[in-house]
Amino acid sequence: MIRIIGIGSPFGDDAAGLEAARQLAADPPPDTDVLVADRPGAGLIDLFDGAEGVILIDAARSGAPPGTIHDLDLHTLPSHPLGLISSHDLGVAEAVRLAATLGQLPRRGRVLAIEIAAGGSEARVDVCAGVRVGVTEAVSRTRWWCAVYRETLRLATE
Repeated sequence: MIRIIGIGSPFGDDAAGLEAARQLAADPPPDTDVLVADRPGAGLIDLFDGAEGVILIDAARSGAPPGTIHDLDLHTLPSHPLGLISSHDLGVAEAVRLAATLGQLPRRGRVLAIEIAAGGSEARVDVCAGVRVGVTEAVSRTRWWCAVYRETLRLATE
């Protein structure tokens, strides 16, 4: 089972991961479980349980143009300098590091981080136009990664 987890808060551009997950939940890729996680903090670790692969979709702030997709291997995330937004009590990178330490990190995983604009987006109800483009790209890449993981899992069981 591949689990897709959209992370964020419901405010402004930080809702990018949640919006991507909502779109994927409306038409999920085969053999996936799609979750919307509003600021899961350490609870993210529990969401990994039972998943052979996981794709996290969240917001990031690195200075790149809004909507840019940062496509990272889950296992290298804790040491990556990317600034994932932490409106969560424990940031995504920290939760991934803790899951790895506890032996609870799925064998396969990606983080698709959607670049958001610096500051002030919390006052908006919806994501900005550039971030909307990034959400569309994140949904497309998630579908692609799901197909890759399904094939990898199929080959592993043959």
